[in-house]
Amino acid sequence: MKHLIELKNVSRRFLLPQGEVTVLEDISFQAMEGEFITIVGPSGAGKSTLLRMLNGLLQPSSGSILYEGQERRGINYETAMVFQNFGLLPWLTVAQNIELGLEARTKDPELRRDRVRHYVMKVGLEGYEEAYPRELSGGMKQRVGLARALAVEPSLLLMDEPFSSLDVLTSINLRNELLDIWSDRDNVVNTMIMVTHNIEEAIELSDRILILSNRPGRIAGELKIDLPRPRRKRDPHFVEYVDRVFSLLA
Repeated sequence: MKHLIELKNVSRRFLLPQGEVTVLEDISFQAMEGEFITIVGPSGAGKSTLLRMLNGLLQPSSGSILYEGQERRGINYETAMVFQNFGLLPWLTVAQNIELGLEARTKDPELRRDRVRHYVMKVGLEGYEEAYPRELSGGMKQRVGLARALAVEPSLLLMDEPFSSLDVLTSINLRNELLDIWSDRDNVVNTMIMVTHNIEEAIELSDRILILSNRPGRIAGELKIDLPRPRRKRDPHFVEYVDRVFSLLA
């Protein structure tokens, strides 16, 4: 496996009315192609800020971010984001929301329609192409957000607490489907980095967990999850990992 993205001594500061605030400090890690990484930490640790820097929506105040060995500035179009609050435009249909990210990348309308059809089926939204967001459940809205991100066929999928606003059963189903997408090597995207507050979710999904400290966020620990999939929460080894993550957070 090769290094897909690498952070070297990255810090991020914001200038607020009360002065300069350091949100992230001296963050260094690598993501390998094909990895599923989760980032956990207390509220205010800078997890979402870190995700937005990986995407290029924010730039580091210091340090560097390398993608396939090259430093990137601005939006990295090899990545795509799935947001906690779905991020759908209410005046567009399901199909139009999914196509939205493609419009900036290709002028070929037939290619865009083919991609939309393909990813509508991939996330189980057949029959809802002409529905509007107000007509969808939370789980279906997040399926649209996932399809929109997948449709641009990124090498790296970034997710900011994608299941936190969903009911338990919907969250379980979507997590399983996400693992199916990640593990299918016929898909373009097979590297994922996800922010979550849910420790069990992080252990269930990921190959590796990065634990951030309280503000300013630093990497307080890193944990490789050496458990076969599917993972069972009542497995004693699973419980041991939960305890280890909590101890690193503490």
